[in-house]
Amino acid sequence: MHLKKHGWEEIAGLHLMVGFQGVTVEEELKSLIRDFKIGGIVLFRRNIEGAEQLRSLLEEAQAFSLNTLGRSLLVSVDQEGGPVQRLVVEPFTQLPSARELMLQGPEAIAHWTKRAANELRELGIHINLAPVLDVFSGCPTHFMEERCLGADPRQVAQLGQIWIRTLQDHGVSATAKHYPGLGQAESDPHHFAPVIRWKNDAAMEEDLFPFREAIAGGVHCMMTSHALYPHWDPQWPATLSPRVNCEWLRRKLGFEGVLLSDDMDMAAVSGRYTWEEMAVQGLTSSIDFFLLCQQSGNIGPFHEALSRSIESQGALQGLHEKSLVRIRRLFNRHPGLRFVRRSHCSKHGEL
Repeated sequence: MHLKKHGWEEIAGLHLMVGFQGVTVEEELKSLIRDFKIGGIVLFRRNIEGAEQLRSLLEEAQAFSLNTLGRSLLVSVDQEGGPVQRLVVEPFTQLPSARELMLQGPEAIAHWTKRAANELRELGIHINLAPVLDVFSGCPTHFMEERCLGADPRQVAQLGQIWIRTLQDHGVSATAKHYPGLGQAESDPHHFAPVIRWKNDAAMEEDLFPFREAIAGGVHCMMTSHALYPHWDPQWPATLSPRVNCEWLRRKLGFEGVLLSDDMDMAAVSGRYTWEEMAVQGLTSSIDFFLLCQQSGNIGPFHEALSRSIESQGALQGLHEKSLVRIRRLFNRHPGLRFVRRSHCSKHGEL
């Protein structure tokens, strides 16, 4: 790939999916689009006051992105239900937790997920960062209890497939998370760096089973875990591990969709690695979108490290090209989104 040097910042920005402050495009979002040329945004409660406000925010953000970058933004949100849902003000539907849905059964999952998908699609949201496919450890005080679909891998896989299929049949891309499984973690990666020690291959396969089935069912997106899995890689957490993501997820499990990191602002990775390490290892591990959601001050340094890494390493340029194909495929799943760069055509032609 031969690109002019001044185009690297735009290329790097495409791999960023960021959170922002405020309920209008004027407060921070315009500068993130203009300065870092981001690929997408993640919505939080701090951005949402109501349906009309949110719809206007997204319409204005898309118009500004098209005018500034020549392409649309992908919009994502955590709308799992229970303790993790961002659309909590009226008139939005309040969703039961995954645990409650598991107890109610498959019909409940299809019903509530359809309602959620219709709301998200009508607002202009393309990706739901759900469902959680972590197999619950069984510990009643575990931090993931309300977010899991059970302790039986086959049940989690079955219910997860209903969730995924319903979202995607109604125009919203699903995200299976947190690959390769966070249910056995003893600490929350928001605050600590968990280590998951599978006893043997059988234990590993139990955690992987719901993700295998999600891939077989055509899930559009996958989100990584920040935990360390010494059974596979004693050095790098899953988000930054080529063995976990390239060898296993891409090659052995056959996932060809878009891979999102969990939030890079989490304590499990933030501050433990340099920006360059996270950028290089992430791209090398086939991450398509890096999420930076809570600390706006981290977006600039991460963007700079990503730009510098792609510019200086030919291998990363090739990985960027492969990622581009996956990202473009996701854009094309959502009618009305435009994926074109104003300058610097790649070997694949117009983006």
